[in-house]
Amino acid sequence: MSSAKHRINSTGRKRLNLEKVDIRLLTVKHGQPLQATASLKLEDEGFDDDATVVIEAYHSSSGMRFDCGTVANLSIPTVMTLDEVDQGGNVLFRVKIIDSKVQGRLIASAERIQPRSDDDEEGRRSLFPIIERDLGSLSWKVDIEGDAAPALVLNSAVPGFKFRILENPLLQGVLLPAALRIVLEKIAQDPASEEGDWKEQWLEYCRHDLGNEDDPSELSAEDREIWVFELVERFCESKDFIGKIKKALEGDE
Repeated sequence: MSSAKHRINSTGRKRLNLEKVDIRLLTVKHGQPLQATASLKLEDEGFDDDATVVIEAYHSSSGMRFDCGTVANLSIPTVMTLDEVDQGGNVLFRVKIIDSKVQGRLIASAERIQPRSDDDEEGRRSLFPIIERDLGSLSWKVDIEGDAAPALVLNSAVPGFKFRILENPLLQGVLLPAALRIVLEKIAQDPASEEGDWKEQWLEYCRHDLGNEDDPSELSAEDREIWVFELVERFCESKDFIGKIKKALEGDE
């Protein structure tokens, strides 16, 4: 492992299929640095057996590099402790396959990898992952920075916070619509998106799952406010928060 930067020649590189990469953040005790695990499936990708494999974790200007052996002989650290990565925001990862014969030549890479969440569906990455981090006096926040996809961050100082959110319809009905609104307002402020980026994925969710075909980049400022309001309302309807809350409260009586 090293935090040093290496000069890479990326001429002719391929894009590594994200489905071949599984990186997950571990739950750590309050105040401890983030930790992650990783698994890679590279055997059928056509890379040279002796090509070098590297995983990098980064946030803002901070980062760490983990040497992971070769394609044919992977040696991924059991746990990657991210103690040199800025803990104040959403940590992203990249995987690099580097030619062993031509120094520094990048064969393939996967960029801007959002670590998986425990609540991801099988075969799918969560659109809005829930992670836990030391937030000081804040109970929660939405993390949206740079190219990183949004994440709902819960304060790790609250025992079982994530479990309570996932299991308690009252907490869900209060917190999740508010968090969703923050993301949608961010998109409404700057709706420009590129293929494959997080905004494009969120807009597809709005079209496919919430049934709103409007393109916010074509709307006026006033209509964008209406767009946000209607999407939050449709989200609440789709999750039936009121019905679930009433049922849960009736069960407590």
